[in-house]
Parts: sequence; structure tokens; C-alpha cells
Amino acid sequence: MRGVDVGRWLALSALIIFLSAAPAVAQEEGLAIISSPAPRQTLVGVVTVQGTAASPNFQRYRLEYAVQGSLEPEWFTIVEIAQQVTNSTLALWDTTAVPDGVYQLRLRVFLRSGAVLQTVVQGLNVINRSATALPTPPLATAFPTLGPSPTALIQQPPTLPPRPTIAGIAPTPLPLSEGRRISMQAALILQALQGAFCNGALFTLFAFGLFGAYRLFHVRVRPRLRRWLLDGGDE
Repeated sequence: MRGVDVGRWLALSALIIFLSAAPAVAQEEGLAIISSPAPRQTLVGVVTVQGTAASPNFQRYRLEYAVQGSLEPEWFTIVEIAQQVTNSTLALWDTTAVPDGVYQLRLRVFLRSGAVLQTVVQGLNVINRSATALPTPPLATAFPTLGPSPTALIQQPPTLPPRPTIAGIAPTPLPLSEGRRISMQAALILQALQGAFCNGALFTLFAFGLFGAYRLFHVRVRPRLRRWLLDGGDE
């Protein structure tokens, strides 16, 4: 029984040591992570690929892309760098250099032991042509087209609608501008002066007429009338 207990104790101890050593072994293997872009994300223009490529036995890492959907995809290298990266930029991927479509990214971390760590992000939608396509405006002709010249339209000044009035109440006149008010005052003054001048001229002519009639009466009519009176008195 003691031998069986010792064997169980040894097996339990070995299992504990193995479990405690497993994280250390996993840590030595390293990490290959693409944190951005995320799966099924839409990509336009130059895309910053971020993640981690690190290991105690690190040699280099390679970032690649391939068209989604092929059974044996052909991978094209974006960058291959012999420097570890932790939670930072792995590469800048210019998606304008590839046709629009669905792609996948693969990060491979090569260790000095010959092992390779990798991770793949799938379903990346590259859309550049359809996102930036704009309608082309029609080109203007270099020379004018011969033909009858268009008739110029004469635009009439807008007419103001009649102001509503209430029965028995005159509409309130619109306020005049200062210049127009002065012009109207000057016109009224000029009209008054013209009327006064005409009245003065008529009065002057009338006075001259009276004076002429008086002179005519005094020079010609009065002597004759006086003589007639004298002759009648003599008879």
C-alpha cells in the first residue's frame, strides 16, 4: 500500500510541475496577433495594420495578403521585418494597389528554432474604386455652335401687390426715403414759386392795363368829355 501511495504522490507531483511549467513554455513560444483591422471590416486607401509579433526566440515576421475564397490562396508579401513589434504598427498596406474585393491578412512569426507562429484575419472588404468614383461633368465644346442667337428675355420689375384697405379708412402711405422726401419738397417749392411768378406777372399786366386805360382816358377821353359838357351847357 505504501508503494502505491508513493507512486500516486510522484504522479501527482509530476502533474503539478507540468502544469506550472506550461505557461512558461507557452510564453517562450511567442505571440502572433493582428489587432487591427478586424474581420469583415471595410478598407479604403492606406490601412495601418497593428498587432504583436514577439518571442524570446524571435527571428523575423512577415505580413501577407491573399484573395479570399481560394482553396489554395496565393500569398503576397506586404512586409518582412526582423524586428519585434508589441501592440504597435506592423505595416502600412496600400489597398489602392489591389483590385476591389474580399481579402485576408496573415501574420507569420519565424522563430530561431524553426517553428512558425501565425494568425489570419479574414473577410476584409477592399473598396476603393466604387467609393471614390465621381460622375464626370460633360466637357464644354471648344468652339461655339453656329445657329440663331437666343432672344434675350426682358425681365419686368416685380410689382408690389395692392395693399389691403378697410372700408372708410385710407391706406397708410409707405415711408419715403430721405432723398426722395427732399426731392419732393424741392419740387413743391419750385411749383409754388412758379405759381407765385405767374400770379405776379398777371397782376403786373393787369396793373399796366389799368394804368394804360387811365392814361388813355385822361389824355383823350377826358378833354372831349369836358368839351362836350361845356358845349352842352352853352346850349
